[in-house]
Amino acid sequence: MESKRQIGFQSALLVSTGVIIGAFVGAVLAFWIGAAGVGVLLMAVSVTGLVSRLWGLYSLRSMEAEVRPEHETLSVGQSVTVHYTLRNNKALPLVWVELCQDVPVRGCLEPDDSFRLRRFSEEEAQHTGRAEAYMRRFAFVAGMSELSWDTEWTGVRRGVYRPQDLVLRSGDGFGLTQSSGEVAGLSGRVLVVWPRLVPVEVWPFLRHVWTGNTGKAGWQEDPTVMRGERAYQPGDPWKRIDWRTAARTDELMVRQFDTVTPLSVLFILDAASLEDKEEAISITASLIRVLSAQGIDCGLALPATAARPTILLRPEDPMVTEQRCLFALSEFEAESAGGHFDDMAIVLTAAQSGQVWIVAESAKTTRCAVLAGKLAESGVRLLAARDEPGVAMTKVYTFDSIRRREAAP
Repeated sequence: MESKRQIGFQSALLVSTGVIIGAFVGAVLAFWIGAAGVGVLLMAVSVTGLVSRLWGLYSLRSMEAEVRPEHETLSVGQSVTVHYTLRNNKALPLVWVELCQDVPVRGCLEPDDSFRLRRFSEEEAQHTGRAEAYMRRFAFVAGMSELSWDTEWTGVRRGVYRPQDLVLRSGDGFGLTQSSGEVAGLSGRVLVVWPRLVPVEVWPFLRHVWTGNTGKAGWQEDPTVMRGERAYQPGDPWKRIDWRTAARTDELMVRQFDTVTPLSVLFILDAASLEDKEEAISITASLIRVLSAQGIDCGLALPATAARPTILLRPEDPMVTEQRCLFALSEFEAESAGGHFDDMAIVLTAAQSGQVWIVAESAKTTRCAVLAGKLAESGVRLLAARDEPGVAMTKVYTFDSIRRREAAP
């Protein structure tokens, strides 16, 4: 750590530049006028301050930190082990050293007892640029040595943690100087806490639908349920031809099957209308995970928030994966979400999606009623917290009907 080292504001006044220079000048004047005793005292003050200041700054020289998490994604309630290593690559030992790490956004992660949470005073917060930090202190670090330890970080709530540089603080053996400096540590890494995953049923998404559409906007056929035959058309796969009928009638006929599985699903999260936003996010994330495991492409539309514009992850985009959708839900600031969506882009996407679902509190309280009207031709459906009969959408499925009811033991 060769750069960004600075004297901490909690250092003694004795090590300030003004006191060191003033004491030295005073000592010279004292010797000049014959006040040797005063001169010796002032010179001792100047030398002590200078030595303490240089020692404090040099203490953090050639310090390195390495931080390696076992993995960078976890769910609420799960833990990840983070390996820490501090290296002192110089002969001078450190009398004490303190490591400071940013507090994860929204408190999505919490460490074990090896770290303590420290809330800074107003003066210290202005100096450090942090209102609080997780800290760990060591009493002594020998020269040319390293310290290693593991810390368990537990996912408390969904969120995305983008830590800044770690801050190391140390000082001299006199206890007069406190210096600080930054090391890379976790900087550049991202730790993601997925939304809480809950048991869900996906029967509303897999119902039998008699349709001839195929492709992204259609349905995946079930080869076990045949619903008829039609005349062969150029481009039809040969494995679909009914060869027995062809041998008997000299006509090529293609078998058609029942369709049960949508090839894609688009979820539109109407967060502004939801009373329990976290429950809706958990159910949406769980549905995306289960449907993706069954080979169904999932997409996600999120409204604009105070800090971010609207988000649209199209299910037909090959770059949109289950992990990308869960990541967007993890860092979504639901509390500041409004009712603004990119309506035009969503309508175009919905035309290519097998199913379109709006996740809202109810049909009457939805904040995207205009968007729902535009999606009427796409057969938009409502995944609602409250069931309301007589709504204009295709069907209302409540959160309770999607959540799996565990059988009593």
